[in-house]
Formats: sequence, structure tokens, C-alpha cells
Amino acid sequence: MIKLLAVLGLIFVFLVYSFFPVKTERTVEIPYGKTSLDIALLLYREGVIRSPISFMVIHSLIRGKLEAGEYEFNGWVFPWDVYLKIHRGQRKLYKITVPEGFDLYDIAKLLEEYSICKREDFLRVANSPETAKRYGLKTYTMEGFLFPDTYYFSKNTHPLQVVDVMFKNFLRRTEHLRPKLEERGLSLEEWVIIASMVEKETAVPEERPIIASVILNRIKLGMPLQIDPTVIYALKRRGEWKGVLTKKHLQLDDPYNTYYHKGLPPSPICNPSLQSLEAVLNPAETNYLYFVSMGNGRHAFSSNYKDHLKNIATYRR
Repeated sequence: MIKLLAVLGLIFVFLVYSFFPVKTERTVEIPYGKTSLDIALLLYREGVIRSPISFMVIHSLIRGKLEAGEYEFNGWVFPWDVYLKIHRGQRKLYKITVPEGFDLYDIAKLLEEYSICKREDFLRVANSPETAKRYGLKTYTMEGFLFPDTYYFSKNTHPLQVVDVMFKNFLRRTEHLRPKLEERGLSLEEWVIIASMVEKETAVPEERPIIASVILNRIKLGMPLQIDPTVIYALKRRGEWKGVLTKKHLQLDDPYNTYYHKGLPPSPICNPSLQSLEAVLNPAETNYLYFVSMGNGRHAFSSNYKDHLKNIATYRR
């Protein structure tokens, strides 16, 4: 009897001990498809819990779903804290900053670098007409509507969740601007398409309203827009962009080539900044129809082709 009590006492002490906290600084990756026992053993091997038993006891009481992913444990942690973090899917988050003017291909590369999701998976979702339709967009892609900002995502996040977070941020950040679209006679899609071209044509804030005025003036007159970045985007979509734009590229029969086709491209060519979006709604009052790079990041503007040729001769010598 005494031996039995001693054994029971030892078991009790061990059970109590297994629920004691552990001081740790560990990041643990829980693979998909693992059982609760697999997870308990993994956490024990990683030194996050004192015994698999504590985790399994808690699981038997809660019977909750355990989410795969990467989890971070810092300081003193109790086994129930560990269990609840995994049960709630409170994965380790990574800070990523999407710069203004990034297109889907740039974003896809960035996401893959941080192991948020695979490049091809993101592009398949973001370039899907079904995804655009899901959000009520009249384009076949989410290009232009994923707002450039700082985000926090866990590894192996579903691409649709990434798109959802970024698109909802676009709606939130542009809420005060969208009521002005009707006054300007622009649809949501037209607005973002024009803003994306403004974004790619200049990095100088004070030039954005002027660039916007040139594009809008050309649209009114039915002139080809002749925006170089649209050709670059066409080449990027085809996987043919090598970093140098040539005269031959300007003859490319592609719907995004605004030298070859009149009117707006089928979708935005990047995800524009708030400043570029504002510039389209508040363009400078000009009669400019042309501009040429001055080689210092700025542009020389002109209202007729003769002056435009003079500017070309001046700045492209």
C-alpha cells in the first residue's frame, strides 16, 4: 500500500511538474497534417513544454483544432499558453513593406523572399479574373488595387488572404477620395489605371499633377497616350523585360502598349501611391500634351510637337 501511494505520489508530482512554465526563446514550425501527439512531442523536443503529457491533457479537455504554422515563444511560457497560441493560430508575423509603384510581379517576388507565399501561387490568385470579380472590379486582375504599405503576415499565408488584406487597405485608404470620381467622370478602374501611369512616369511629387494633366489632355483629344512604362509592363507580363526599352518594343502589338493601341491599357500597370491617386483627381490646369525626361528625374513639358522636339534635342543629346 505504501509503495502504491509512493508511486501515485510520484505520478502526481510529475503531472504537476509537467504544467510548470518553461523559460524559452524559440521559434517552432508545426508542419501541416501533424497529430496532436506529434505536436506535443515536437514542442517537448524543442524545449517549449516540460512534458508532452501536459499538452495532451489540455487537448483532451479543449479538443480544439491545432493550426499548422510558425510560432514564436518568448520568456516564461505555461503549457496552456502554448496550446492556446497554436489553437488560435497566433503565428509569428513578418513585417513586409510594399513600396509605392510595385506591380504584382514585384510583390510576388517580395512575398516569396519572406516565405509568405510562393511567387507563382500569388500571381495565379492576383491575376485571376475570378479574384477581381470577387471584389467587384471590372478588370481581370488585382493589379493597382493592392495598396502599397507596411503589412504583417505569417509564413505560408494563403495568397487570397494576402490579396484580401491589401485590397481592404486600398478601400480604407481611398475612402475619402472615391466620392470625387463621379465629379471627374471617371470609373474606379479608369482612375487607378491613370494613377498607375502617373506613378511610373515620375517620382517627383510636384510633377504628379502635371503628368496627370498631360494624360487627361491626351485622352480628351483622342491621342495615343504613348506612356513608356505601359510597354515595360507589357514586356514584364510576357516575361521578356530585360531592363532596356528599345524602339522595336514600341511596335509591340500588345493591349498594354499605349504606343500601338489608343486609349487606356486594360488594367493598372502598378499599385500607385495615394499621391498619384490624388493627382488624377486634382490635376494641374495645363494645355501640355508632351513631356520628356531631363535626365535628373524631372521632365520638360510642352503643349505642341514642335516644342517637344526642341526639348528632345536639348535633353537627349
